[in-house]
Amino acid sequence: MKKIVLWSVISVLIIGAAAGAFLWLSRPQIITLSDGTKLTLLGVDYGKHHKFPKVKTGGQRGGPTAFDTTNDTVVVWILNEHKAGQWPNYQVLAYDRAATACVGNWARNSRQIKNGMEIAGVQLDAFPRRGRKIYLRIMSWGQRGPQTAKGQFVISNPAGGSFPNWFPDTLPNTQSDGDLNVTLTRLVSGVPGFNGPVNQVKNDPMNKAVLAAFHTEQKGVLATNWQPVQIETSDATGNRVFNNSWSNGHDDNGDATMTYQWGLWPDEPAWKLRVEMSRTSGFNDDELWTVQNVPVNPGRQQDLWNYGGRNSRTNAAIAETTLNGTHLKVFPALQLTDQNVGNGQTSGGLRILADPDLPEGFRLAVAATDERGHKLQSWGPNGGGGNYVIQFQDIRNAKSLNLTIALHKSRFVEFTAKPAKQ
Repeated sequence: MKKIVLWSVISVLIIGAAAGAFLWLSRPQIITLSDGTKLTLLGVDYGKHHKFPKVKTGGQRGGPTAFDTTNDTVVVWILNEHKAGQWPNYQVLAYDRAATACVGNWARNSRQIKNGMEIAGVQLDAFPRRGRKIYLRIMSWGQRGPQTAKGQFVISNPAGGSFPNWFPDTLPNTQSDGDLNVTLTRLVSGVPGFNGPVNQVKNDPMNKAVLAAFHTEQKGVLATNWQPVQIETSDATGNRVFNNSWSNGHDDNGDATMTYQWGLWPDEPAWKLRVEMSRTSGFNDDELWTVQNVPVNPGRQQDLWNYGGRNSRTNAAIAETTLNGTHLKVFPALQLTDQNVGNGQTSGGLRILADPDLPEGFRLAVAATDERGHKLQSWGPNGGGGNYVIQFQDIRNAKSLNLTIALHKSRFVEFTAKPAKQ
């Protein structure tokens, strides 16, 4: 009798423990941002057709109920709950278990449920496909700058399977586009890069970058007027990311360098790089347009990105022309009044519209001086769809700008290489 009672107690304990474990594992995964926004993981799907999940909230507004992707894609569904009128701004970072690398992803599709609540569909373009689990962390932007949220979402990999292995070429490796010969001399992952959140974990890969170095010759002569401006990185598992350069330079050997995020997982046998090379000088006369006395007006960051848009009736272009079959319009420059960059600098910007949009494989390059002839440091143009913005690190107290604009064709080369680890 005692044995029966004992085994009954043990059975009850085992069942209770199993039920507790089940409830623990099935509990909602929730991450709270620094502004109080609550993110709840609703689920994950994989395929070409993606249907928004239903939630019990007492309200359901109109809008899209599904969307399609060209290829089979992993979509993570997240419920956003926040103060009405205050939209969260965050990025979802996909990690492997050992946190050797991560890739950032944004929500491209959303459906509003009611004020202060919507469902976001985050497409994962790149993630550790060879792993069983995917670890998702959140980096948000607010008044205090980028912040890393505590906690993570852990999901099962719905796209796992058997993948081929690519074999890298030995570096240095030279590839050509016409008379331009480009040699990949170095490819290093895990270099210091993006100045991330102050509260991030030490050695977090979100603060790491990739360094690629290139030796370039044109017609057999060293060419220093070509720079890498975009690198498409892919691997054998189907990952693919596009990276524009946010740091160009030259190494001790004089080779052009590009530092970028995001790289892919460095344990892969090889990456494929499709590199876009763009000129910085040496343009032909039919590629150039000079615009003088562009006025500088005060404005805000929001005004810069909305300034002179196609639907604007108040901001007229101050100059226009046609280059390489594309009609270009230049609008007045802005001295930004809501951007405090410190060190006594005043940031600014300029908008250019292209109609039709730039032909595939073409780039805009813009050099600017103020009315006193001082050259302005700039980056960009950034944008797309015919709308391009050039940003100035320090526009000083310029009253007007003189511009040299080039619309020119890029060159493309491809490499298969194994990244070294920093």
